[in-house]
Amino acid sequence: MKPTGLKIYRRIILAALSLFLLPFLGFFAGCAKKVAEVGTIPITGKDIALRARVSEVYYPGSGKDYIGLTQLVKGYLSEEVLKSLGQKVDQSTWEAEANRIDQNTKAPAVLEKIKNIYGRDRKNYLNSFIRVVYADRAVYNEVFLKSGDIHKQQRNKADDFLKEALKSPSAFSETAKTKGLEAKKLKLSEQEGIQPLEAGTRPRENTPGAGQEQAKRLIDAISSLKPGAVTPRVIEWQEGYQIIKLIKHVGPVSQKSRKNEGEYYLVESVSVPKRNFDDWFWELASGIPVRIYDPKLKDELLKNVGWAKNLKLK
Repeated sequence: MKPTGLKIYRRIILAALSLFLLPFLGFFAGCAKKVAEVGTIPITGKDIALRARVSEVYYPGSGKDYIGLTQLVKGYLSEEVLKSLGQKVDQSTWEAEANRIDQNTKAPAVLEKIKNIYGRDRKNYLNSFIRVVYADRAVYNEVFLKSGDIHKQQRNKADDFLKEALKSPSAFSETAKTKGLEAKKLKLSEQEGIQPLEAGTRPRENTPGAGQEQAKRLIDAISSLKPGAVTPRVIEWQEGYQIIKLIKHVGPVSQKSRKNEGEYYLVESVSVPKRNFDDWFWELASGIPVRIYDPKLKDELLKNVGWAKNLKLK
């Protein structure tokens, strides 16, 4: 039976629609195609495109595909490191992180721009933005900074030095040298912060220093010590461990002064840095397989990203 005029018309319309939609179908297929893989985490073209737009919000001119890929690879490596250390990472983790960011963001306008990129696409908002933010934050703040095991060697070195310094406070700087450490003289003031003192120089008066909050913490640790005494405990900072010996305390200009103007402490200080984060991270992350199936993106990443040399590329 021959097709009627109406059927022929429908076929023509369908054929025309197919030709019109074909480029779009190809585009969406390309977006859904797996472009890379980090451990067990796939990365699609859409993930990269969205992440590149997020990067553009933070750094105008940076919205390139290889940069989007770079940020996803780094974030997903952080997630795989967390998992390897027994940390829970799942949908509930990302939802909690999204809520944390909503409640604590100091840049609501920037966050709103990022949310506008995703619109109602909550799934991809969590996957290519929140997931990366959480992993990068958690691996540094929640694991690296808080794990005593990671910095055990450095802490033991600080404890060993403190033990010897308490036995012989007068040999503070000499003991430091025998331990491969260096003793530095500092001036501590609640008004002027922490000021390094070069050998043979007098304290600098009325010169703004760095770290008034840090200076206050150190002053609290030594305020009850007699000159020549060493802090009985190691002082831990985010970046390392510190031991202090009080040399001299100069009282305030006026005993009635509420701000302790003119008061300062001269101390000797020995610091033991904690492990370098990048060294620790890549010890774990360099063993995680990374596959990049797009040759152009792979070449751009290797050419432009310094840490890409650490990747275990398959």
